[in-house]
Amino acid sequence: MGYKRLGEETSAAAPTASSCCYKMQAIPLLFLVGLASVTPVFGLIEIAANGTFSNRKYYSSINVTNGGPWGSWTWIDMCPEHYHALGFSIKMEEYGGASDDTALNGIRLFCVKNNNTSSAVYTVESDSGKFGQWSGITWCPTGFLTSFQLKVEPPQGIVDDTSANGIKFRCSSGAIIEGATGSFGDYGGWSTACTRGGICGILTKQDPYHGPFVDDTALNDVCFFCCD
Repeated sequence: MGYKRLGEETSAAAPTASSCCYKMQAIPLLFLVGLASVTPVFGLIEIAANGTFSNRKYYSSINVTNGGPWGSWTWIDMCPEHYHALGFSIKMEEYGGASDDTALNGIRLFCVKNNNTSSAVYTVESDSGKFGQWSGITWCPTGFLTSFQLKVEPPQGIVDDTSANGIKFRCSSGAIIEGATGSFGDYGGWSTACTRGGICGILTKQDPYHGPFVDDTALNDVCFFCCD
């Protein structure tokens, strides 16, 4: 169990669709580092977007109301034009007992070109915490990701906090998909849904690593973007 942070028990409330988008306008361009090829998925080339498409136009953003209170909104990562998220993976720190646990550290989307199953797969993830391992990919059986639920442990007072512990998505086909989850917290309500197209980008709220003597929580909240 880590020591509690001082003076950080509250922060900005979960953003509305407009506010979480607005916060990103001043993010510097140092994160736009170009494309990087990574491991293939289903025999297709997998490419990390790394902010290259962050100026893609979207018609709405979706969020939930139960996100954790710690950390700051980081930067947007978007699928290329005409791509939407078909699957996801998570970066999860396994429960360590008496140690300072952070649970969910990152969310990665896997974007595929509309009506083209042989296209390259682009990955987008915004900022991720330093702890844990990436899971395998969970895919929509058909359709694209359109809405989500977040599993969050509320503030625990003097004991260890973990904040976000898992995520579920609903696909445009109606299927609900979920990867591995942490041990703590509960799911809140569903976000609103993308009414056209699907999820095309992500923005995370991260509590940065504070060192060995401060309670860390890593990912606290997330906002997704909807594109035609």
